[in-house]
Amino acid sequence: MEITSERIDDIPVIVEWLKQMEIAKCIDQKLTKPHGNHKGLSYGQLSVLLLTYMITQSDHRLCAVEPWVQTHRRILELTTGWSIGEKDTSDDRLARVVEELGKQSEARLEIEVKLGRHLIRAYELPTEVARADTTSFNVNHQQEDSPEENLLRYGYSKDFRPDLLQYRQLLATLDPMGMPLVSATLEGNGADDPLYFPTWQKMAKVIGHKKFIFIADCKAGSIATRAAIAVNGGIYCVPVPMSGQHP
Repeated sequence: MEITSERIDDIPVIVEWLKQMEIAKCIDQKLTKPHGNHKGLSYGQLSVLLLTYMITQSDHRLCAVEPWVQTHRRILELTTGWSIGEKDTSDDRLARVVEELGKQSEARLEIEVKLGRHLIRAYELPTEVARADTTSFNVNHQQEDSPEENLLRYGYSKDFRPDLLQYRQLLATLDPMGMPLVSATLEGNGADDPLYFPTWQKMAKVIGHKKFIFIADCKAGSIATRAAIAVNGGIYCVPVPMSGQHP
């Protein structure tokens, strides 16, 4: 008799939550199908394994996923019900999933909407209040030859480090639990003001109605943003900026 030991940790719990969220189903329904010669796990299934690795290991390196899957292959197959091949989670296959999610922007938005609606409906979450905000993150990175094609740019630094490249992150969440509704990674030198009305529109799609209170900071307090939300039947609660004239 040959006995092998394999650490289970929190893998079954995370996989079960991802299955209940229908991550794989949403991605496979919306993304363009892989090449006809593609064998093995689908884009959605690979995404579940990648997310499980990222959550359990606090790491987003694609090259480290394959050895991790081999180490936990038995428990992953038992919890997912999938047959995982030796090269299913190679870094080039995972990179293709990430690349397709990046290129297919319309499909990515549809995944976001479908996933959010499913979670709100399945758990009967309250949808009276939602909020949005942006922030910047600086990085130690050298500027590339084509900065206009890169998200990492020099801009107004909230961390008082104008010498570092940065990117901006937008996140809209549902109160009171803080469940993410909309997210976006943006170039580091743009203005936040024009983002709020398009974000409100996406939030209304995910929530399924416009009668929620939209909470944001003073950058959403411009008359153009407030007027656009009001004329589209929305409700907002934002502080008026202290600078300039804002009716």
